[in-house]
Amino acid sequence: MNRMNSSLRSLEFDRVLELVAAQARTEPGRAAVLGRRPADSAEEAGRGQSELAEMTRFYLSEGQIPLAGLIEVGPLLAREALDLDDSWQILRAVRATQALRETFTRLDPPLPRLLHLAAQIPELGALSTNVGRFFTRDGKLREEASAELRSLRSRIHQKRTLIQKTLSDLMARAADAIQEPIMTLRGERYCVPVKAERRGDIPGILHGRSGSGASFFIEPIAIVEINNDLADLILQEREEIARITRHVAQLLLAAADQIRGGVAIAGELDAIQACAITGRMLEATRPHFSAGKEMRLEAARHPLLDQRLASLRRSVLGEAAGGAELIVPTTLLLDREHPALVISGPNAGGKTVALKTAGLLTAMALAGLPLPADEGSVVPLVDAIHVLIGDDQSVMEHLSSFSADLVRLSRILASASERSLVLLDELGTGTDPEEGGALAAAVIEHVLGVGALLVVTTHLAAVKSFAVGDPRVANASMEFDGDSGRPTFRMIPGVPGRSRAIEVAAMMGLPKDLVDRARERLGGRYGDIDQMVAELQKGMAAVLAQKEELEAESSRIERRGRELEGELAAAAEEKKKLASRWREEMDRLRSEVSRNLQAEIRRLRELDREERRKVEAAKLFAEVTAPIDRSEPEGEAPRRAIAAGDRVEHRTLRFNGEVLSIDGQRVTLAVAGKRMQATLDDLRLLTEPKPKKTKEKPRPARVDTPEAEPEIAGELHLIGQRVDEAIDAAEKFLDQALLAGRGAVRLVHGHGTGALKRAIRDQLRGHPAVRSFRPGNPNEGGDGATVVILEGV
Repeated sequence: MNRMNSSLRSLEFDRVLELVAAQARTEPGRAAVLGRRPADSAEEAGRGQSELAEMTRFYLSEGQIPLAGLIEVGPLLAREALDLDDSWQILRAVRATQALRETFTRLDPPLPRLLHLAAQIPELGALSTNVGRFFTRDGKLREEASAELRSLRSRIHQKRTLIQKTLSDLMARAADAIQEPIMTLRGERYCVPVKAERRGDIPGILHGRSGSGASFFIEPIAIVEINNDLADLILQEREEIARITRHVAQLLLAAADQIRGGVAIAGELDAIQACAITGRMLEATRPHFSAGKEMRLEAARHPLLDQRLASLRRSVLGEAAGGAELIVPTTLLLDREHPALVISGPNAGGKTVALKTAGLLTAMALAGLPLPADEGSVVPLVDAIHVLIGDDQSVMEHLSSFSADLVRLSRILASASERSLVLLDELGTGTDPEEGGALAAAVIEHVLGVGALLVVTTHLAAVKSFAVGDPRVANASMEFDGDSGRPTFRMIPGVPGRSRAIEVAAMMGLPKDLVDRARERLGGRYGDIDQMVAELQKGMAAVLAQKEELEAESSRIERRGRELEGELAAAAEEKKKLASRWREEMDRLRSEVSRNLQAEIRRLRELDREERRKVEAAKLFAEVTAPIDRSEPEGEAPRRAIAAGDRVEHRTLRFNGEVLSIDGQRVTLAVAGKRMQATLDDLRLLTEPKPKKTKEKPRPARVDTPEAEPEIAGELHLIGQRVDEAIDAAEKFLDQALLAGRGAVRLVHGHGTGALKRAIRDQLRGHPAVRSFRPGNPNEGGDGATVVILEGV
C-alpha cells in the first residue's frame, strides 16, 4: 500500500483529489473524496463509474442532493456527555441522512446504484422524531419538552409577573425614594434602585450599590419570599433541563453506530456528487474497463493542465494565473500486440506529461473519478501502478541520481506482475548512453516477460532502436515544429523522435555561435536522419488528421441518425396527440351544432305560420352547420395546393397568417407583422389564391441538413413564483415568443426544491409550440434555467 501511495503521489493523484474535494459541500464528503483510491477489482471499478454516471444524471435533472446539516459526528459521539447543542448538531446530521435516503428511495424512475447505496443508510426516522420533539426549529429546547418543564416555566412566569406588579406598585408609592423606576437583577434577585439618602424609606435586603454611590440596590421585604420561590423554581428548571439533556444524549448515543454509518454513506453520496460536478467542468466521459491488457485513452487531458480547471486550481492549489500551458489532448494506445510504448522527442516537449497522463487517468478511472478523455476510452484493470519519475538522488545514502533510480527500479521489477502498469521516465539516463541504453532495453524485455503494461520515455538511441525492432513495442514521438523551432506537445504514433537538444538550446537562449559549432560537430549524417524523421512525422501527422476528420464525420452521421430516430418517435407521438385533439374537436363540433339546432327549433316554434313561411331553409341550414364550415377536418385533403399569397391557419397552434413563400415542405408566413416558418402539413387553406400576373419559377428542392440551434432571443424569470403562477406566465411568454418569430427562449426557474423546475418541464413536454428543450449550459444558468426551442424556426 505504501508503494502504491508513493506512485500515486508521483502522479499527483492527491492534488487531483483536492480539486474534486473542493466541490464537496460537507466535511464527510470532502473526507470521502480525499480517501479515494483505485479499485483492484472489475466489480468495484464498474460500480464507482456507474454511481458517477447516475449522479451526473440526477444533478442535471434534479439539481444538488439535500445535505443541509450533515457534519462529521464521530468526535461528538465519542464524548462522555453531550450538551443540548451537541445533540442538536447530531440530530441535524441524522435528518440529513434521512432526507438523502428518502430522495433516492422515492425517485421515479429509480437510479439503481444510488438507490442501493442510499438504502444502506439506517432507517432513523423514529429516532429523529423522538429527539426532534425536544427542540424548536432553531435548535432551542422546547417548553413542551416535558410536562414538568412546561409546568415549571409557567409557574416561573407567574412569579415574575407577581414580582413585577409588586415592585411597580411599591415604586409608585415611594417615587421620591426611587432613583429610577426600573427593576434590576442582582444575583438572580429582583431589586429596585433606591437613592442613597433615602435608603431607610424602603426596608429590605441590600444587594449592592452603583458605581457612583448614588444608588443602593434593595430587595424589598415584600418580595423576598417571592424571590425565594422564584429561585427555587429556577433551580428545579435547571435540574429538569439537565435530566432532558441526559435523556436526549442517551437516545442518540444508543444509536451511535447507526448514526456514524448513515453519515459515512451520506458523505460518500456527497463525494460522488463532487465527482459529477468536476466531471461536468472537465466534460468528462465514462470509460470502459478491460481485463485484456488494453489501454485506449482518446484525446486525454491532464486535469492539472486543463484550462477548464484553471480557476479551481488557483483557489485550491494556489496556482499562479496563467501558470499552466494550454493542454494538447493526447491519445495513448496499448494492447496485447503492443503492451509497451516508447515515447521519444525533444526536451520540454511533453513526454513526461504524456506518461503521467496515462498513469493518472488510469488511477482516476479506477477510483470512480471522472475521466477527462473522449468517448470510447478504455482503461486497463490493474492492481498496481509502478512509477519511476524524476531525480531521487539521496545525499544521506551517498547515492547518485542513477544509483537512486536503480534502487527504485529494482523494487518495481520485484513487485511488477501481469496486472501492473509500469511507467518509467527517462529510463537509462544518468550514465554512459551506450550502457544506459543496453540496460534500459533489458529492463523493457524483463517487464514484457512479466506481462505488465509499460510506458517508457527516453532520449537514448539504443532504446529507440530496440523499440523499432521489437514488434511488442510501439513507438511514438512528440512533434517538433521545425519552422518555429518549438515543440507542439502533439504525439505522433509509429515514429521515433529526435531529442532536438541543439534546437531546444537555441530556443532557451544559448549563444548562436555555440549552437552553430554544435551543429558542425554533429555532421551531415545527423541532418539526413533528421530529415528522414521529419518526413515520417509529417506523413503520420497527415494520416492522423485524415483519421480525425473521418471519425468526426462518422460521429456526425451517427448523431444525425440518433436525431432522426428521435424525430420519428416525436412524430409518432405527435400523431397520437393530433388524433386525440381531432376527437376532442369533433365532440366539440357535435355539441355546438346540437345547441344551434335546438336553438333554431325553439325559435321556429315561437313563430306564427306566416313567419315560418318566410324562413329560408338554406340559410337556416348554414347557420346550424356554421361550426362545421369553420373547422376543416385535419385528415381531409385541402381543396387545392397552398400557394404564395393564401390565407392559412396553423392546425395545431390556431393562428392565421399569409403565405409569403414555399420552399419544399417549408412555408414562410407573415403573422401579426412578423415572419415565421411552418410545414405544409401544419397548415389549412382559408381563402382562394390571389391572381398572379406571372408564373413563379420553381425553386430548387431544399436539402435536409441538421440545423444549428437558434440564438436565444429572450428570457423569462420565474424564480420566487408559485407553480400555477409560473406556468401561466410561461404559457403567455411562449405564445408571445412564437408570434414574434423567436426561435429559442430561456426560462429561468432556479434550483430550489426542484418542484418549479419539474412543473415547467412537464408543461413543455406537452406544449404544441415546443420542439425541444434542454437544461442551460454553464454560461446560460446551468440547470437553474431551461432553454426552449420553438416550432417554426
